[in-house]
Amino acid sequence: MRGRTRGTRAAPRVPDSFTGSESRPRDPARERGFALVAVLLVMALLGVVGAEFAFSMRLEASAVRAYKEAVIGAHLAEAAVEQAVREIVGDVRFAASCNDGPLTFYRADRTEIPRLPRQDVPLAGGTFSYVITDEESRLNLNTTRPDRLDRLLQQLEIDKSERDTIVASIQDWRDPNEEYRLNGAESEDTYLEREVPYRSKNGNLDSIEELRQIKGVTPEIFEKLAPLVAVKSGGRANLNTARREVLQAYGLADAETNLVLQARCEGPYAGVPGQFGARGVGVITQTFRIEAEGQVDGRVGARITAVVQRRDAPGGASVAFLEWSGAR
Repeated sequence: MRGRTRGTRAAPRVPDSFTGSESRPRDPARERGFALVAVLLVMALLGVVGAEFAFSMRLEASAVRAYKEAVIGAHLAEAAVEQAVREIVGDVRFAASCNDGPLTFYRADRTEIPRLPRQDVPLAGGTFSYVITDEESRLNLNTTRPDRLDRLLQQLEIDKSERDTIVASIQDWRDPNEEYRLNGAESEDTYLEREVPYRSKNGNLDSIEELRQIKGVTPEIFEKLAPLVAVKSGGRANLNTARREVLQAYGLADAETNLVLQARCEGPYAGVPGQFGARGVGVITQTFRIEAEGQVDGRVGARITAVVQRRDAPGGASVAFLEWSGAR
């Protein structure tokens, strides 16, 4: 009807489920729980990152320390070689050892030359040590007769079949052809058939380590044989330094060997006694092996092995380095 005032109509209420604006009572404990979980996750992540960083820093520090020790150790080992050379080029005529002890040098009148310090010698940054041995005290694999090598192997209690194989194989390794001996070995029949193939050298050995490649020389036999053989010596065993096994490889009987070993403890032979004149032995040494090491903080930082040859000249003695392995 006219004149009646139309009332205002209230808008219908939209359910909160459609608008998403329904507010529920806030749960402080629940919110604190979420915050705690987030904090713990962040802390765990930081812990992992921190641990990884600390581990990598420790590795880097260890690598730097190892490198530093290796460098210092190398310099110390080289200093040891230089000091050994000083001894070798001195007023030396003879060298002798008693009961396989340290090598002692003597003048031409057979008076002993005092040894320089050889063990744990202090030098800036650490210490060095070295051992000098006579290469002429060993059996030269490049020049020795097969029967001498066989007798040496017999002294090491190696059975005959193994001795025959080693002696023949060393001859085949050195000779210039590819024809193998009975019990021997050449490229086609042996070395090219191995897992990592290689050829027979057909030449003299340049290092004792070559023995490892030769048929019949097992790791156990190599460890026994290596201290008794050489490849750079003059080829005559030195009565003043040779070990029992080497002297007997040259044909000396037990009684003769005992006589030599006892006599040289009193001083070096100045000449070869007549009874040994035809045995291929001598009393002079020109070739030496130096085994040196540098130590840092009680640990070995580097090792060097060098074979040197003394060369006499009017202006004084000098050395030529024939072999070098290790630091540098």
